[in-house]
Amino acid sequence: MNLKNNSCSHIQSQSASIVPPQCIGIMGGGQLGRMLAISAKQMGYQVVILDPDINCPAKQFANHHIVTNYDDKTGLDQLAKYANVITTEFENVPATSMEYLNNQISTYPSAGAILIAQNRLNEKQFFNQHNIKTAQYCAISTIDDIHSVDIAMFPAILKTNQFGYDGKGQIKVNNQQELLKAFASLNNATSINTACKDTVAKNVTCILEKIVDIKLEVSIVVARSQTEKIAYPVVENIHQDGILDITLAPARIEPLLSHQITNIGLNIIESLDYIGVLAIEFFITQDNQILANEMAPRPHNSGHYTVDTCMTSQFEQQLRSICNLKLGEVGFNTNAIMLNLLGNIWQSPTLAPNWQNILTKHPNLKLHLYEKQEARAGRKMGHITIWGNNLDQLLHTIEQIKLELTC
Repeated sequence: MNLKNNSCSHIQSQSASIVPPQCIGIMGGGQLGRMLAISAKQMGYQVVILDPDINCPAKQFANHHIVTNYDDKTGLDQLAKYANVITTEFENVPATSMEYLNNQISTYPSAGAILIAQNRLNEKQFFNQHNIKTAQYCAISTIDDIHSVDIAMFPAILKTNQFGYDGKGQIKVNNQQELLKAFASLNNATSINTACKDTVAKNVTCILEKIVDIKLEVSIVVARSQTEKIAYPVVENIHQDGILDITLAPARIEPLLSHQITNIGLNIIESLDYIGVLAIEFFITQDNQILANEMAPRPHNSGHYTVDTCMTSQFEQQLRSICNLKLGEVGFNTNAIMLNLLGNIWQSPTLAPNWQNILTKHPNLKLHLYEKQEARAGRKMGHITIWGNNLDQLLHTIEQIKLELTC
């Protein structure tokens, strides 16, 4: 792969568009990076990824793979030399690395947006500052914070501010004593001396969120370029053990709620001054309150259905956004359900399910495998999308598919 023409400025002007066969740089080579790279290659772009895993899922669709840590400046410099624009496929990329890259080349999303979206406390504070409701919460950084928690906060969930995903880094607590134990656990401490108020070894900062009576969990994918913003339809998410199990598109909610969530999503991406694709998760309470939960500064698991059922997938939209192209149409061609495929259904770390059970029975099914080297419980190995007009019938079919995958 040839390096880009360095006679041009690294920094793209406000009006410049990046078109094929220029090069897309991606921080991260996981399954989202893989799907982003596939979309880029389909459009005729070159792709360079930076990921420390030599066997990462995206490497097969990259012209060049820089195998180094995300904060290695030599690797970052190399990425900037290959790429004409840079983005990320995961939220926990070091914000300092994104800022370092942006000094050389246009890099989206911004480090400032990353710092908000990768920290649960920052997210909640951002939402509230922009008059967006959330569940009640409080910051937990020290033992003193725990002693000042009002009893009305319980039951609640203690979550690490960073690096928690798919149910990791969070513990349900019913009282202050359980909160003390949970805080010690998340800090890898065996106990906390409440009399002396000893600090814990790792000092992992946390957020305590009051549990609310939820009717539904929904999410929306929004996108913004230098000149436009757009929103995909609101979808409904069903989780198992903290991990997304299925997504129903569209969500089974009233049009007014969908309209309100869409407006909130577009307000958030504008307020962040965010360029790229952004996913936002919401709770809908039993009395139809809309509570913002979390953001993901990248394409999202709940947006995978867009690859098979929308005019423009979330991955193509990410490219259109960061390359300053016209944003693509986002309407549904049909209703759809996405099913996550976790490593739990693999017969062994290397022995996959019998795909014949489903591929020979369902004409409205698309199988997407990420070609990860080894299956593990809870690890996302792929997904399935099915489509049709009747969501209830699709739900029935998904339950059949779950059984067929384990036969």
